[in-house]
Amino acid sequence: MTTLENATAVLKLFHQHGMVQGQQGLSFSDVVTTLKLPKSTVSRLLAAMESQGLLERNPDTRCFHLGQMLLSLASHYLSTPLVDGASAMMAKLAAESSYTGYISVLEGREVMVMRMFQGRMFVQAVTPPGSRFPAVETSVGRAILSRYSDDDVRKLYAGAWRVRSANSPQTLEQLLAELGRIRERGWAMACSEALPGIGAISTTLSNKHRGEIVALSLSFPTQSQDQLFIPTALDALQMVTRQLAAQYGDRAISHHGAVNYE
Repeated sequence: MTTLENATAVLKLFHQHGMVQGQQGLSFSDVVTTLKLPKSTVSRLLAAMESQGLLERNPDTRCFHLGQMLLSLASHYLSTPLVDGASAMMAKLAAESSYTGYISVLEGREVMVMRMFQGRMFVQAVTPPGSRFPAVETSVGRAILSRYSDDDVRKLYAGAWRVRSANSPQTLEQLLAELGRIRERGWAMACSEALPGIGAISTTLSNKHRGEIVALSLSFPTQSQDQLFIPTALDALQMVTRQLAAQYGDRAISHHGAVNYE
């Protein structure tokens, strides 16, 4: 392995061991034992990483922690709003597909479109940024609501349940059942609900460092619920979601896209 590969392997150990700031850190022996490298190689490697600011060593315990340079870079990256951080990948996804891409947020019992990315479909399903819709009647709204507990959803809609679309959940209990299905599969779907003739598939992304949750979606004209979308489009949307989840440390997203709750 090259020096860069060895350094990367050391940094991955912090993730594999689930270490956070304030814990003891990695010892010299931890690195030697786990990576199965000669002690002399590990000694030179750790010294070089420390000198470059990738690692810092506690003078009392002699254990290694992530260096300030890495922490500063991560802090700067994670401080970027999700709407901005996800825009480039969603723009590329829309450009490579036939669908219109969106990034939306939940505000109370409504969802608001924050970004729109036009696809290649001849007939476009376009909803401009700033548009608002009842969360219950959209795939993006239900996707975000699936991130909340059933009790929180009940409180949100206490005494305020109202549905206009016949294709949306008609009762709060139906909504909760649908949210359970969304958590299991990791994505939400809508067909001719907030907008007649328009279908959509949605996933969610969270950045706990900013307390943000956004919905990523692809929207398209549809005539029936028999064939709402091309499966490859869902695969592409889920891949983008998993990539962004890894970048933002969203551990609620599993490798297959389902939303896990501890």
